[in-house]
Amino acid sequence: MIFTIDAGNTRTKWALFDDAGEVVWQDACLNRDVASAIFLPDGQSASSTIIANVAGKDHAEKTAAQLQKFHIHQPHWAKASAEACGLKNSYAQPETLGIDRWAAVVAAWHLIQAPCVVVNAGTAVTIDAIYPMSAQNLGFGEFKGGLILPGLRLMQQSLGQATAQLPMLDEALTVQSGAVRQKIFAQNTADAMFFGALHAIAGAVTLMSHTLNAMFRTWPNVVMSGGDARSILKNMTADVTRQTIIVDNLVLQGLYLLEKEAQQHQTSSAN
Repeated sequence: MIFTIDAGNTRTKWALFDDAGEVVWQDACLNRDVASAIFLPDGQSASSTIIANVAGKDHAEKTAAQLQKFHIHQPHWAKASAEACGLKNSYAQPETLGIDRWAAVVAAWHLIQAPCVVVNAGTAVTIDAIYPMSAQNLGFGEFKGGLILPGLRLMQQSLGQATAQLPMLDEALTVQSGAVRQKIFAQNTADAMFFGALHAIAGAVTLMSHTLNAMFRTWPNVVMSGGDARSILKNMTADVTRQTIIVDNLVLQGLYLLEKEAQQHQTSSAN
């Protein structure tokens, strides 16, 4: 069993994977509640634990302390590398890539070994490009790079804080899951803020897709994850969405793959 933790900017998610890569337990909490998190149910244990933490040192310490209550004392704090799981990291300094982004693109490459836009839509939104290294070796891919934007809430929050006459977040935010398309001509300030943020993100995803289409003369797949993925999807054009899928817990799946590969390397070295 491999236990995975994705400590994001706002929430911490976790999942326990069996040897076949299936999730047998998962849960989540707000970061402020991690000290009471039930990481593993009664009777379950893990052979190894891997963590992606982008929430800072204090949160890492709280997470480690809570893990000890479940007899997990030496977790693997994952970092991006130059290469893993058949994917090359072309970041200028590979180790500086956020581990959540690296895990997400690793998982997406495992699913779709073809030109692909990988979107993780949480507190921040990351939009990354992966594609095969060459036509002769379609099984080996390259993470080319990508974009980071404020998420839906963060964009609205920044407008409310930085301007005198625009409403603060609680007044401006509408129900994201019910967002409709084509609300370009918003007729109240709250909608103008919400749909402005929504279309900014959808436009960035569309731009990345069109760029890959120009490079490879085929529309790329789009793999989306995160709490706002469905709202963003509803506001993208059909040429992009026809090859789009939403994958829950993409980062956790990538962490599982990274840890599984690390275990295989350890076994090979031991032999």
